[in-house]
Amino acid sequence: MYPKAISILFYMFFTCVIFNPQISGVTVYVYVVIPFLDPGFARFIGSTFRRWSGPLGVAMIVSFIGSPSVAVRVLSIAVCVGYLLYSSDRGMDYLHQWMAINVIFALAQFVLYYVDQGLSIQLGPKNLSKLLWGEYATETNTNFYEIFYFSRVSGFSREAGFFSSLLVGSFVADIIRGTTSRKMIALYCIGLFISFSKSSFVFLIFAALYPLRERIRTIHPLIVLLAYTGVFTLIGAYLAHFNFFDSDTFGHRLGGYAFLFDANLEDVVHGINAGDLIAHYRYLPYVHLIERDVQGAGVTFAGLPANVAEMGLFSALILFGVVALTASDGFVMLLFLLLTATVSITTVTSFVPLAYLTIYWPRFAAYSARYLQGVKRRPAWKSFASVPFSIARKSMP
Repeated sequence: MYPKAISILFYMFFTCVIFNPQISGVTVYVYVVIPFLDPGFARFIGSTFRRWSGPLGVAMIVSFIGSPSVAVRVLSIAVCVGYLLYSSDRGMDYLHQWMAINVIFALAQFVLYYVDQGLSIQLGPKNLSKLLWGEYATETNTNFYEIFYFSRVSGFSREAGFFSSLLVGSFVADIIRGTTSRKMIALYCIGLFISFSKSSFVFLIFAALYPLRERIRTIHPLIVLLAYTGVFTLIGAYLAHFNFFDSDTFGHRLGGYAFLFDANLEDVVHGINAGDLIAHYRYLPYVHLIERDVQGAGVTFAGLPANVAEMGLFSALILFGVVALTASDGFVMLLFLLLTATVSITTVTSFVPLAYLTIYWPRFAAYSARYLQGVKRRPAWKSFASVPFSIARKSMP
C-alpha cells in the first residue's frame, strides 16, 4: 500500500506541474525526490545498475563539462525515467488516472470560458499556482484564447502548449507500451482539442508515421538523428532568409539551426547564453524577432540547437550520441526528437521524461520479459487493457 501511495504522489506532481514550487527563478520538481521515498525503487536501481550506469555516467560527465546545471537536469531526468519504468513494471502506473483528472479539469475550464470567462481565468494555472505557493509559485501563463473559434485551456500544466505536449507525450508512451484503452484515447482526443497548439501537430505526425513504423525501426537511431538534424537545418536555414515570416513561434523553434551557421565559431564551440545572444546577435533579424521570448524565458532556442548553445558543440554532440546509441530503434528515436522539438532534450518538465520512456521502453520490456520468464511471473504491464493497434514489443539486443 505504501509504494502505491508514493506512486500516486509522484504521478500527481508529475502531471500537475503547477503543483511544484519555484525558488529563485528555478522550478523545484518535487517528483524528482518522491521516488526515493520508496525502498523498492532503490532496490530496482541496484538490480539494473550494470545496464544503465555506463551511458548515464558518460552523459553526466559531458554534461558537467558543458554546463553543471545540465548535468543536474540529466540526473533528474534519469530518476524520472527510472521511476516510470519501475512503477510500470510493478503495476503501480497511475499515469492514466492523473491524465484523466487533468483532462476533466481542463474540460471544466473550457466550459466555464463560455459560461463565466472570469471564473475560468481564476481556475487558470497562474492563479492556482499562486494559491498553492504564493511568492514561490512556478512560472505559468494563463493563455486562454480562441483558436479557430474555440478556446484553448491548460489543465494543471503551465500553459496550454505544455498541456498539449503532455497529452501527446502520454498518448505516444501509452501506444509504445501497449497500455492504452479506448476510453483513454477518447480523453486524449478531447484534451488535444481543448488545448490546441502547434505542439498538437506532433500527434498528427505520429499518426502518419505509425503505419511506417516497421520500416523506420530498421534504421539505426543515429542515422535517424542525423537525418532529422539535416532536414530541420535545411528548413531553418531556408525560413531564416524570410525571417520566419515574422512568426516568433517558428523563429524560436527553428532559428537555432540557422544560428549555427551565422554565429561565430567560438560561440558555437563553447556555447552562448540568452543574454549574450541578444547582446551580440541582435542584428540578426530572427534573433531580434524572438528577443522578447529569449529574455522572458532565459533560454536561447528550442530543440537540439538549445543544447548546443547551452553546452557547447562537442559536449552536446556526445550527449546526442549517447541518446541515439542507447535508443531502442529508429522509430522511437524519431518520436523522441519530435516530442522534444519545442524544448531542449535536457528539460525536466514531465513530457520530456515521457519522451525518454518512449525510446527506452521496448528494450526495457524485452529485458523485463526475459527476467520474469526465469521466475515464471507475468509482467505487470501486460495486465493493462490495450487496443489492437498497440505496438508489438520486440526483443532488443
